[in-house]
Amino acid sequence: MSNAARFSRLVTSPIKHHVYVSRSSDVAVNLTIEHYLFQRSHPASTVLFLYVNKPCIVIGTNQNPWFEVNHALIRRNPASLDTSQQHDGPPPKVQDEIKVIRRHSGGGTVFHDLGNVNFSVIFPLLDKIVNYKHAEMVVRAIRKTNSRARVNHRHDIVLDPGPLLEKSDWPDPEDARRTAYAFGSGELEPRKISGSAGKASGPRGLHHGTCLLASSNLSNISEYLRSPAAPFLFTKATPSTPSPVANIISQDTPRPTTSMLQQQIINAFIEMYNIDMTNLSLPQESDTALQSNENCATGTLDDTLLEIPEIRSGCSEIQSPEWLYEQKREFTLSSHPHNAHPPLPTWFPPSARVHLVIKSGLITSSSISLSPSPSTASSEAEKFDAVLKNTRIIKLDSFRRLLSESVSFDGDKQRQDIYRVGAWLDWILLGREIDL
Repeated sequence: MSNAARFSRLVTSPIKHHVYVSRSSDVAVNLTIEHYLFQRSHPASTVLFLYVNKPCIVIGTNQNPWFEVNHALIRRNPASLDTSQQHDGPPPKVQDEIKVIRRHSGGGTVFHDLGNVNFSVIFPLLDKIVNYKHAEMVVRAIRKTNSRARVNHRHDIVLDPGPLLEKSDWPDPEDARRTAYAFGSGELEPRKISGSAGKASGPRGLHHGTCLLASSNLSNISEYLRSPAAPFLFTKATPSTPSPVANIISQDTPRPTTSMLQQQIINAFIEMYNIDMTNLSLPQESDTALQSNENCATGTLDDTLLEIPEIRSGCSEIQSPEWLYEQKREFTLSSHPHNAHPPLPTWFPPSARVHLVIKSGLITSSSISLSPSPSTASSEAEKFDAVLKNTRIIKLDSFRRLLSESVSFDGDKQRQDIYRVGAWLDWILLGREIDL
């Protein structure tokens, strides 16, 4: 029996607990395996799935990628691919492209790289409420390395950065929502090391999150997730909540690898559910065959699971531009939004106005004008709308080229102005470098 066939059989079996570690670093593969586990695992089972991805940005199912991601920056400034947290020794640092992908669950946008451990727990859903108790389980694992970790009111995991409290103020060591360290505002604001999200469907609940163990891209994360388009967009999509971030590892802590942190999370899971591991070995850094007893199934997973048709098709779908950009939601892009005055580039034509309505990645209507004269501006808007209406953004190579070549102009000034408006749209919506 192939590894994929055995995995399918184990997942759907009534075995009560499952522990799997992925050896794939492809975000599309890992998110699809996670979704497969959520949909196909036995309703009474509880599943722990751990994985590490190469550099990528993962947005929530209800989010707008143009609002969340600095597309131009991730094209210009690839991420560091530092594997030193996975293996012993100093492997070379190289640069790697940053994928952007939409997951199946809600929540905010997060950054993954090889210094980031991702956890997912799938469990029987009680009272139609997702239980975030597994964040506390992960805190117990992280505290083996950093005692400053705790769960906050948003179910994220943070580090309290302040000095040690008086001993009389120390909480119970088992309290995962308090630490013995001070926190507050400014320099004492807690540093986020793990964002999490939940999902509920039928009899199943899912809670998954990240763990910034030792990201080599920490200084760039906030820039990757700061979209220059955001001030010009009006959307009902769920926005992310920006937070200062930190790595679990610091100068004052031990330096475990990602595999070691995965082992600590697995041990916390086994302890939490009092799992009988008789005759089973835990997934290790090297491959471990799928195995099981009456109480638990465990093993490592890899890209061979693409032999399962549902995983193969799901992986293809989740990394398609249609899945990322053409969800059925509407938003508007305006160079001069109401009740706000975000700064435009100095080269943007002063009298130009841009207003696009976009739904499912399709420009459903537009109003682009260059002239300060209302009558001339109205005529210009009609011409440009005829060009842009029903255009799919993911099929556009350049707004500059489309607008410049599709409409006749009265002179060089008007041609230059529309070229600059097109350059702004290329930067905002297509992530293109500005070249004037």
